[in-house]
This record gives sequence, C-alpha cells and structure tokens, in this order.
Amino acid sequence: MQADNKIAFFLPSRENGPIGGYKIVYEYANRFAEAGYDVSIIYPLCQAEYVNEPWSVFTRLKRYAGFYYRRLRGVHSLNHTAAWFDLNPRIKKVLVFGFTDFFVRKLKTAKVVATALRTAYELAAVTSIPEKNKFYFIQDFEAWGVSDEVVYESYRLPLKKITIAPWLQERVRCVGQDAVLVPNGFDFEYFKLTNPIEARCPTEVAMLYHKDDRKRCVDSMAALERVKEEIPELHVTMFGTPEKPDTLPDWYTYHQCPDRETHNAVYNNAAIFVAASKAEGMALPPAEAMICGAVLCCTDIGGFALYAIHDKTALLSPVFDVESLAHNIITLIKDDSLRTRLAKAGNEYIRQFTWEKAFSMFRNAIEG
Repeated sequence: MQADNKIAFFLPSRENGPIGGYKIVYEYANRFAEAGYDVSIIYPLCQAEYVNEPWSVFTRLKRYAGFYYRRLRGVHSLNHTAAWFDLNPRIKKVLVFGFTDFFVRKLKTAKVVATALRTAYELAAVTSIPEKNKFYFIQDFEAWGVSDEVVYESYRLPLKKITIAPWLQERVRCVGQDAVLVPNGFDFEYFKLTNPIEARCPTEVAMLYHKDDRKRCVDSMAALERVKEEIPELHVTMFGTPEKPDTLPDWYTYHQCPDRETHNAVYNNAAIFVAASKAEGMALPPAEAMICGAVLCCTDIGGFALYAIHDKTALLSPVFDVESLAHNIITLIKDDSLRTRLAKAGNEYIRQFTWEKAFSMFRNAIEG
C-alpha cells in the first residue's frame, strides 16, 4: 500500500449506538476502503488535555501501562463500536490513549481527518503529521458547552476545511477562511419509495424523537397536539434511539431503534414528516423521509435548506413557531393535491444527493 493511500478519521469518542455524524464518517470510510485506501478510524480514550497533564514519569508509565493492560483484557474494547453500521472489515478501528504525537506517530504519512471541534484542536497540535495532510470535517456549529468564539477559532486552525452545508461554509468564511462544500449523500438502496404517494392516508404523520433540545421535539409534539384538536383522526408514528417516552399519548406509535424494514415502513406509511429543529448540520431523517415519499413540514433553518424549499419541496415555518407549524401540517392534511405535489417534487429533488457524488467531491478535496 502506498503511503499516500492512507487515510484516518479521528472521532471524538467511542459510541454504542447510531449517531448521525458518525454514520456520515463511516460511510466515507467504507468508500475509501472500496477505492483501495488503507483506512483507519481512531478513537481516543482520553482528551489531549488529560494526556498532557504534567505527571511524573512513574505516573505516566503507570497510566499508559494500565490503559494497555485493560485494552488487552477487553475492558477498553471497540467490540460494540460501529456495531450498528455495516463497516467494511478492511477498515481498522484503533483505540488510543489520546490523540497526541506519541500515540498517532504511525499516521505521519496518512491523510488525517478531524471530525469534531475537539479533534480539530488536537490534530492541529500534532507536529508529526504535515499540515498538507490535516483536514477538518465540519458537520455542525459545535457551540455545545463552549462559546461561539471557541468554534470560530477552530476554523482559523491550519487545517483544510470540508463542510456539509452552505450555512456552515458561510460561518467559516466569516472568519476569513474557506471550506470545500460537500453535501451529504443518501443511500437510495437502503431507503426506497414502496407505497404510492397518492395512496397514503393524509392523517398519518411521522417524526424523529430525540432528547437533544436542538431538535425541538417538544415543538413538533405541541404542534401535533393542536392538529389533533382540529383533526381527531391524526395518528403519529415516532422513532428514535431513546426508550419510549412515559407520557406519550395513545395516538402515537413508537419504534425504538427500528431495523431497516421497520424504518422504511415508518417513512412509507407517513403522508407527512415533521421536524421542528432550531439547529442542524444537514439533517438526515427528513431527507430519508422524502426519499420514501413523505412530504416535509419543517422549520426554516440552514440544516434543512439544501433540500427543503418552501412551497416547492416542503412547507417551512419559523423556529419555535408552533402555531405556524401546526397550520402547515393541517394545510397538507386538508389539501391532498398540495401534499402530493410537494411530496413528488421533494422525492425527485432529493435524488441529486447521491453517495457517489459526495464521495467524489470529498476525495477530490482530500487529494487536493
């Protein structure tokens, strides 16, 4: 394997279940492996700040030895990491104590992609990897527990930036930097339209359930309560990774971690898909629903903007405006010709976002 055919993705932590940002990284990793690259996915046990603590030599040796001993015993294991995703078996999953020069010295000839805010700072601090081989894959504006300026400062790091949405590209540009725009691709083999759009019951609605406040599931559910008051026949199918909420009304059906068949059935049974997020990178579930023929009723944010165009492929409402969201849902339920027109237009429009196109653009950005 030639040195320039090595690529590594650095993720901020191990995971034990589906995460949208990780899914995108795993998709790219698979495609690089299929293209003949030597691919590694690196997971750190500890943050670089912890690894670089001014310990004594004895303490440092004890901590490192303990890490490798526990990894050998299977305590620190990657057995369950990416278990939910069909990862190419040629891809190496590597657990390191921390992302520092000592632990990643074998990557000095590889293209290395930081995939989150913390990993961008850590990659920038590594001196054994040439700057020309350092990349920052920006999937969201990660001001979670940090100030906006910390995020903007990460955009100034000497890393080549790639991002998934125009609104994020503009955030990078506002600090005098630039980023290559590579919109996410979607799997048109995994998600398919199997139930004719015209044949769907207009009162069947679907939505994602998530505990992250940025998804504003409380707003979606509040809007659906208003719809239910006017249209008693309304039924909602909800899915997500958390357990079923205790207070879910009996006119909801909930699927926790649905398999492929169930996931497709949820989207194909729905006439309308609702999403009330206040912030997203480039959200996956609304687009997946469009692939399966549901019409999108969502908030007007950058994370939906690539595929949700008001009165062309979707109906949009302002963030936090529960009344407007409810009004749009009711409009789609009562106006079947509008619902059908938007659903068909959305289904056609989303088909431009293929993984083949996304990978070609991403690979070009990496190879320069």
